[in-house]
Amino acid sequence: MKNWFSKLALSVLAGCSFLSAISSPAYAWWDTGHMITAWIAYQELRPAVRTEADRLIQLLDFADDLPQKRHFVPVSVWMDETKARGLKTFDNWHYANIPYNPEGLLALNAVPESNIIKQIDSLSKTLENPKATDFERAFALRILIHLVGDIHQPFHAVSRSDHAHPDGDQGGNLVKLEGVPQNNLHFFWDSTANYFPSVKSETWAGKIPSMAEEVLKKYPLQGFSQNLSYDPQAWAQESYKLAVQAGYEALPLHGPLSEKYIRQAQEICLVRLALGGHRLAELLNQRIIRK
Repeated sequence: MKNWFSKLALSVLAGCSFLSAISSPAYAWWDTGHMITAWIAYQELRPAVRTEADRLIQLLDFADDLPQKRHFVPVSVWMDETKARGLKTFDNWHYANIPYNPEGLLALNAVPESNIIKQIDSLSKTLENPKATDFERAFALRILIHLVGDIHQPFHAVSRSDHAHPDGDQGGNLVKLEGVPQNNLHFFWDSTANYFPSVKSETWAGKIPSMAEEVLKKYPLQGFSQNLSYDPQAWAQESYKLAVQAGYEALPLHGPLSEKYIRQAQEICLVRLALGGHRLAELLNQRIIRK
């Protein structure tokens, strides 16, 4: 099977320079997408790695409000659930919105030091640090499972500045849509472009495996073997390019989204869910067992 670059003809991923910048916080993939990525990763963990991941998840089981959430898969949405309950400390960790200025404007929003690229790198180092405590490693794992999903959502790596939004559109959150259930561009992509229905973390076991198997059937690990290297900055750059070319530039000027736009967005979402899972598994297989 061809890898995902050739399969999707991702010239989308060529020829853009990378700039690090941040916009305002947003959720990514909603619960369904995060859990699909986590389920894919969990299947690809080596036995010893899975045992260690399970042990670290259980160390913080008091952090989960329901017993059925105390598993690698639903833990992937723990970070968003704590945010929804009012814990805003980690808001800047969810994104690395690279400024896109098609009209040549200067984005006025400041660039926080804390962003998803730096946090993935920091947490990955904590996970393999021989001096880190079990608590620190368990916390790092929970956050990593979520952030690796986030960084593969295209609209967590971009913020467009134009005359309507000179300070940036907050990763598409300020771009209103017609004709779809989601009221803005970011939410539309969060929803996997309406490909999968919403699934809550407490009901994951009965629904997520079949959805994830569908993704894996289309985009198995073998098709990504050349694209698994650990490089959060490159992952964000991929998302940025997809958001610009498939997200913004393909938008109709007026009226509802076209069927072509929706189908392409859905396919890209499936690829990113799969690739996020494959990369998360590779990261954990390489780092969770301390040397």
